[in-house]
Amino acid sequence: MKKTINKVVRLLIMIVVINNLSCSEYLDVVPEGTATLDNAFSMRRHTLRYLTTCYSYLPTNTTGSSIDIMGADEVWVSSHPQYPQGINRTANWVARGLLTTSNSIMGTWSTYYTAIRDCNSFLEGMETHVVPDLLDFERLQFIAEAKALKAYYHFLLLRQYGPIPVVKENLPVSTGVFEVQVPRNTVDEVVDYIVELLDEAIEDLPVTLVADITDLGRITKSIALFLKAEVLVTAASPLFNCNEEFAPMKNRDGTQLFPQDKTQQVEKWKRAAEACGEAVDFCLETLKLKLYTFPGDAVYALCDTLHQQMTLRQAFCEEWNSELIWADTRSWVSKLQEVNTSPLNPLIKGKPQQGQYFSVPIKIPELFYTDNGVPIDEDVEWDYENRFESRQATRNEGFYIRSGSKTAACNFNREPRFYAWLGFSNGICYGYGAYDGTKQEELFSYGGGKDRISRIVDGTADSEPTGYVPKKWVHYKTLNPTDLVLTIETYIWPRYRLAELFLFYAEALNEADNTQAARDEAMKYLDMIRERAGLKPVKTAWSMYSKNPEKHTTQAGLREIIRQERTIELVFEGKRFWDLRRWKTAREVLNQPIQGFNVSEDDYYGTPTIFKQKFGLKDYFWPISDAELNRNQNLVQSLGW
Repeated sequence: MKKTINKVVRLLIMIVVINNLSCSEYLDVVPEGTATLDNAFSMRRHTLRYLTTCYSYLPTNTTGSSIDIMGADEVWVSSHPQYPQGINRTANWVARGLLTTSNSIMGTWSTYYTAIRDCNSFLEGMETHVVPDLLDFERLQFIAEAKALKAYYHFLLLRQYGPIPVVKENLPVSTGVFEVQVPRNTVDEVVDYIVELLDEAIEDLPVTLVADITDLGRITKSIALFLKAEVLVTAASPLFNCNEEFAPMKNRDGTQLFPQDKTQQVEKWKRAAEACGEAVDFCLETLKLKLYTFPGDAVYALCDTLHQQMTLRQAFCEEWNSELIWADTRSWVSKLQEVNTSPLNPLIKGKPQQGQYFSVPIKIPELFYTDNGVPIDEDVEWDYENRFESRQATRNEGFYIRSGSKTAACNFNREPRFYAWLGFSNGICYGYGAYDGTKQEELFSYGGGKDRISRIVDGTADSEPTGYVPKKWVHYKTLNPTDLVLTIETYIWPRYRLAELFLFYAEALNEADNTQAARDEAMKYLDMIRERAGLKPVKTAWSMYSKNPEKHTTQAGLREIIRQERTIELVFEGKRFWDLRRWKTAREVLNQPIQGFNVSEDDYYGTPTIFKQKFGLKDYFWPISDAELNRNQNLVQSLGW
């Protein structure tokens, strides 16, 4: 019996040692495979490669495997067995409620804690080693980048799992088995540590990059300021800020993990507003960033309507444009375009095109405003009750809908972003490739009737089309198919845009101070986004066209406006998944059915349910896997799992 116990103890110690050493296993930076920390800091190029590895854990949003894009209700994919193998739909399983403690779909616990250990090892190495050819300012910058990355990985874990154990430094190999079994920190402790790391990093991060070609994507001062703002807005949001439903979640020693002090509820929004304001001022005054506008076309003169469409399209697709703060240079957007351009010209020389794989549930297009800039169910001039009736387009809709064709009435008289970012039956999509090889004016057109953008109900389709596709991902230089061949204009995925920072600031201002002056200041940032989108200011639009003309004059009313504006402006960018959670509205929104149009020839009828989503209180956070709980007896499971 004693020998058996000794074997078990030795095995546990070996596991601890392996876990603590795993931070250096990737270090392929030294000749002859001798990956040691000493060699990693022997020369600048080795140290830089080590730092690059710390970046390698950053999440990507450019494939169907992203929970940000496919885990909620923005984009839907088929569950049909014949669904193409090249399109990963694992993240959509989360939206379908298939997450369990034994099958942690899209779980990131081990990935991001490995990333944190790597960042810690890097920081420890920089403190104990002198890299001979590394300049002093570079040393400070490298340390600052690692701290910012470490903060970001902690934030990603907090957002997905709730309160988590903070790992300030790696435990020594000699640490006892029971000492490595650490409990969760409270939400406030996690947030304060993240902000502490970011404040330290901001001091030494560069304002701009020295070598744009080789350094693009590395963390700068503006990125860290944005991240700090995002962290504090998240911490001030209802999911984390005095969430009474999560009050029962406690550590084994009774420590309450979610803050319940209501006297600090508004103070957290004030702290968030201050951080947002600091980030906005830096981006506008120091970096001179501004909301993107399309510069024009050297070959074709564009009318105001088409120029605005190009502005909205390229605000997301144009690399390193005037509002971009951070982009993922490791991920090139190509597959998302390939599977979303397939409905363009569904028949070329009599040959059918590939199926459409990503669809947009009807409730997302319904969130876009009318052309008067207010919600469709509030507009006094818009026929909300008959929105699903079939209607024929005239020349007046020529820029947005194919003249003489039929489509649903809800596709008429909508705001410019609706037409720039959504594809629908008989809607026009402008770009570089000519529609028929000769005309530049009508470049692409989503077909009507029984094509791949229509809902196919015979059970043989490889997709579940809803009547809409996410056109936002398609770069305007992506060429029209010729002989079934697409030419894809790739670009890097925008992670942070100035428009999102404005929306964070507006939200924090409105929540931090329930006065008309604060609401006026918040609306100033909304109106800049709306002006770029071709809409009237909030006050004007609601006063003139809304059935609720005073909505913007109350904190609750403006909150609703800000949330809808954010949903529209950042649609298909991977933000809604997390917004619905931090606003604590997911139980309402994600229990609504996923619906799509039926289409017969050119006539729409009905909105059948494709899938009935279910979302409960426990679904706000990921469960910790059973295996992890067995390893660490001091970890408590997420509430409800």
